[in-house]
Amino acid sequence: MLETLHAPRFLAQIEPFSFLEKSELEEIAQSTDIFYFKEGEKIAKKGETPERYFILAKGFVKTSQEGERLSLLGPKDSFEARALLEGSYALDFIAAEESLLFGIKKEAFLQLLRTHATFECYYLDDIAQKMDALLKRRSDKDISIFMATKIKECPLQKALIVEAETSILECAQIMSEHKADALIVKFEKGHGIITNTTLREKVILQGLPSSEPAHKIATPRLITMDEEEFLFGALLSLIEHNIQRLAITRGKEKQIVGILDQIDLLSSIASKGHLINFQIQKAQTVEELEGAAKETLTLIKTLQAQGVRTREITRLLYELNAKLYKRLFEILMPKELIENSALIVLGSEGRGEQTLRTDQDNALILRDGFEMDHLESLTQRFTDALLFLGFPPCPGGIMLSQSPWRRSLSQYLEELEEWIFEPSGERVMRFSILFDASCVGGDARLLDTLRQKIFQKTLGQGVFFARFALATTLFETPLSFFSNFVTESKEHEGELDIKKGAIFPLVHGIRSLALQNSCPSTNTLERIRELEERGVLSAEFAIELREAFEFLLQIKMQIQIEKHEKNLPADNYINPSKLGKFERDLLRDVFKITERFKKFITHHFKLNMVS
Repeated sequence: MLETLHAPRFLAQIEPFSFLEKSELEEIAQSTDIFYFKEGEKIAKKGETPERYFILAKGFVKTSQEGERLSLLGPKDSFEARALLEGSYALDFIAAEESLLFGIKKEAFLQLLRTHATFECYYLDDIAQKMDALLKRRSDKDISIFMATKIKECPLQKALIVEAETSILECAQIMSEHKADALIVKFEKGHGIITNTTLREKVILQGLPSSEPAHKIATPRLITMDEEEFLFGALLSLIEHNIQRLAITRGKEKQIVGILDQIDLLSSIASKGHLINFQIQKAQTVEELEGAAKETLTLIKTLQAQGVRTREITRLLYELNAKLYKRLFEILMPKELIENSALIVLGSEGRGEQTLRTDQDNALILRDGFEMDHLESLTQRFTDALLFLGFPPCPGGIMLSQSPWRRSLSQYLEELEEWIFEPSGERVMRFSILFDASCVGGDARLLDTLRQKIFQKTLGQGVFFARFALATTLFETPLSFFSNFVTESKEHEGELDIKKGAIFPLVHGIRSLALQNSCPSTNTLERIRELEERGVLSAEFAIELREAFEFLLQIKMQIQIEKHEKNLPADNYINPSKLGKFERDLLRDVFKITERFKKFITHHFKLNMVS
């Protein structure tokens, strides 16, 4: 394996190496070697003269200073450009587990800095210079929209505030409960902040007891900004203070109303996501939404090419599509209908896991007793408008323009009861689709009620849960006894279906556990987190499942974008031989995890007893 890891392909996935030409990548690969380190083995020592620029291919590396552990580096993280420039390491680097690293020779790396402005900017410029370069590449129109947007118009993270004497354990529990990555600590004078990084580095790595008070680990200086200020001012404040978050306040009392995160802010600038949202909100006609719909697809391709994590891309795609759906609903539908219905998206879009824009999967929940003339023509108009915006019709007819997916709350509940007590293949599929729904327009309480009724009606229904979960084992894992890929013949010769082979079993198995345990989330990664918190999944297995699922989404997005560029159908088939060696190894690992998960589901739901 060490000889066959493909350095050019691996480096091409990592900024700023991704900006190099293929020939340049091949050249730098000539000065790159593979290094293997055992757990606990020292890779570099403080004060030593560095001879390589290291990039992690597999495993984890911890940094320490005078025996104190500081941080943990994972795959695609790198070190240490500054040491190469300054002549010595400032920290110790130690393998936290068995690890593979690419090591680029010092002179070859420094030559890249001397000859490529991109590398010089990436490694030598500070954030202010990088943002200045970024803004210069944008059009004047884009900048003017961004500069004219106030902080209060931007989504903020919820401000969770605790007293200084609150225990670290309680802080962690509050953050977990609210799915937050930061928490504000109230001091006698002023405020401090605790983040996930704080918990990891000061509690987990340094071993500080969780019973200690929050003020012992909180960063004391909390920078604030009023919600009436502009986003551009917030960006400058982040740059000025070299921080990642701002506490946003309201009024003369300076009440803290939320947290603005640097990642969200920078990604909105770099990706134009903020501008697409602005375009959607100001649209008054279907035609005015067309530009935003096209920009969204372009944006997804750009982010994927830039190496942004797939889970972040799918989250952004869901948010933008949801806003587009909602605005289209507002443009086309009478106010009375909007107030008495819930527009929901289903399937992968409902879970927030769409990798590219695919078929329409939507429905309408009507308030009991509400009736409207010409509802059929109104909903058909909505379906036609989505088609105009680039959303193909669902081959299975799962659209609100079809009467089975345009019903009152009571009618849905009646049908759900039939699905629960007499489950069949088709009914399980329909139940799954509806269980994954998210509301994007109208009155969300209608969907909330439907979901609560689902949990109530399925509670303790062991036979139903088993029949529901049975579909997890429907398809064979495409891996032989000797860990070779099992591919198809004829039309898809040399290819395998990644959805049947791994994505569907993971999604449906997790969905089955989430249903049994009344987990409210629809997203698969969020469901895994909730199941881990409830003790259904071990922490170790949950990590494996999350990593496996993220990798599958990444591969799926990659192949679908490639096929879209070639005007080929966006199916789920991949040719393993066209993947890099490292990707093929990961795919094998993912299939092995999938097979273990299917065995877990079989045992958990006693599927061997289902006739």
